[in-house]
Amino acid sequence: MVTVAIVALAVVAAYEHRGEISSAGGMLSRIRVEWLLIAIVAELASMVAFARLQRWLLRAGGVHVPLVAMVEITLAGNALSTSLPGGAAWSATWVFEQLRRRGAEKVLAGWVILVAGALSSFAVFVILAIGAWAAGSSGPVSHLRWLVAGLAAIPVVVSVGYVAARRSNRVRQVLSGAWGFLARHLGPARALGRVVHKTVSELGLVRPGALGWAEAFGLAMANWLCDCLCLLACTEALGVPVPWRGLLVIYGLTQVAASLPVTPGGIGVVEGSMTALLIAYGTPATSAVAVVLLYRIVSFWALAPIGWSAWGGLEIALRGGLRHRAHPWADHEHGPLPAPDHPALVPDRVVHASPCTGCPDGAEPLGVDGGEHFESTTVVSRST
Repeated sequence: MVTVAIVALAVVAAYEHRGEISSAGGMLSRIRVEWLLIAIVAELASMVAFARLQRWLLRAGGVHVPLVAMVEITLAGNALSTSLPGGAAWSATWVFEQLRRRGAEKVLAGWVILVAGALSSFAVFVILAIGAWAAGSSGPVSHLRWLVAGLAAIPVVVSVGYVAARRSNRVRQVLSGAWGFLARHLGPARALGRVVHKTVSELGLVRPGALGWAEAFGLAMANWLCDCLCLLACTEALGVPVPWRGLLVIYGLTQVAASLPVTPGGIGVVEGSMTALLIAYGTPATSAVAVVLLYRIVSFWALAPIGWSAWGGLEIALRGGLRHRAHPWADHEHGPLPAPDHPALVPDRVVHASPCTGCPDGAEPLGVDGGEHFESTTVVSRST
């Protein structure tokens, strides 16, 4: 009902501003082709950066997936997420199964999706915080600069506290006592504590080290910055003055609004919020509408059919047994035999799996992915 209401409001708003939309359509006929090509390349680079992020996380867990296959999965997952109601859930489920079929153990596949999403969310808030301070006292978020900076700093504070608690018994006791006090006096704190404990446990399944996390965060930032470059190129393609001081704020706030699960792909939400923000930073209304239309054509409408084509190709190839054949242990509820060298008391070590307890004796120990062989791996955690 909320989706229908928002779409109806968008239709009404489009009708009321039909003159501006008509003028914006005229501007689209005078596009500078070189900047349009830059926008297209930047958007494709954004998809490749996110694919590399997930591939890097998989490699940190001991599973190697070719970059081309990961890009296909990313494009298809993006199409599912932006085209279907509740698309984020459909996308996460489908990507999870694709990673499982390429040899990722269940815990590792879920870890990759969780960490990729967490890093991407953190990167958006960092971009928004930088943009809010770069915009200075102008724009709609000038009085919220400290709040935005505080939100962006939360993951940093949590990470520092996590590292300190692991290295110091005293810090661990203080944090445990403080949390116990809150849990006794605040009911929601207990539920939050369980969620935080589960999340921290999953985040710690694979530990790439400080440089590794920095590289992963850099890929998450590259994903958003390339998409922001697409917006910049669309602005230049139409000959509209770029609102440099407010560009990152405009982009960051739009992505935050787009993450709200109201309409598939943020249809109506993205267009309305980005247009309003462009106008707030001095862009004429007609020019703002034209920029948003071009940006959405490149970053949304053009990517959707490409993603669905990738999804169709992967599904047809999988069902036809042409490639991406499931790993012998991918869909089994039973697990591998316990290896004698499993570090039961030393968690988070990635080791090669032993032959499966439920597989027939002649089961092939290697899966095939686009002509490349890979071995199964198991993430050993405290619960193993």
